[in-house]
Amino acid sequence: MVHELSNMSWMEAEEKFSKAKLAIVPVGAVEQHGLHLGVGADWIQAWNIAEKVGERTDALVLPVMPYGVSGHHRDFSGTVFLKPATLQKVVSEILECLNRYGIKKVVFINGHGGNLQAISEAAKEARVQYGMICAIIQWWDALVNKPVLGQPAETHGGYAETSLMLASRPQAVKLQYAVLSPTKQVSKDIQLISSGTARFKDGMVRIVLRTADVSQTGSMAEHHPDQVPGTRDYSKVTREFAENLMKEVVDYISDFVRKFESFEVPPIDVSKETALKALK
Repeated sequence: MVHELSNMSWMEAEEKFSKAKLAIVPVGAVEQHGLHLGVGADWIQAWNIAEKVGERTDALVLPVMPYGVSGHHRDFSGTVFLKPATLQKVVSEILECLNRYGIKKVVFINGHGGNLQAISEAAKEARVQYGMICAIIQWWDALVNKPVLGQPAETHGGYAETSLMLASRPQAVKLQYAVLSPTKQVSKDIQLISSGTARFKDGMVRIVLRTADVSQTGSMAEHHPDQVPGTRDYSKVTREFAENLMKEVVDYISDFVRKFESFEVPPIDVSKETALKALK
């Protein structure tokens, strides 16, 4: 099965597009991930997952988009980022091209949470302009109800992300330097969770900061320090553990892709008469 667009000639691509129901677009970022992971972590993981999902499902996989919205990491060397409007425009134009080839469903495998809004806005435009249906999967959301060794899966540079990097590109992992920085705290009343969120009383507020405002090393829990055990012990992040976690993520996304191929929304029917029927 040939599923990676990069490996196809234009004639092979023409044949694949004529049969394809769906395309996968991996998106990542080039940003720091603490002292122990390479700055390509987000795009490397997104690409590796997409490639494996393509193998499982025979879905068309586009080349990875390595740069993302990472300006909040700019204080750490090696971070190369796009503005949100730039990423949105790039995604929009990719969707325009896919529409020209007859693709009506797209699955974005997003490796960096900062990209979510830009991809979502481009997907909304494509829904209106081309009737496309886009799904956005962030790999950690596949594990949202399954803490990894006691940590939330979205922890930046934590056990889950380190595992997926170990399974994807072990030469970019230096476990001897692995440590999670507790989120810096400056107020007992407003507790910082991440560079964008804080806890106040029993609720949550958004405070927009830079990563360096809340972390000394770049890695961070994305939760209040009291909620995240094990900031230094990465001993259980073995190659075997990493491969099993990668398989779990790939299984989940592959299952979704298969179901999404046949997913259809009902025709839009917005009228006074339709609305009034809902009252009956």
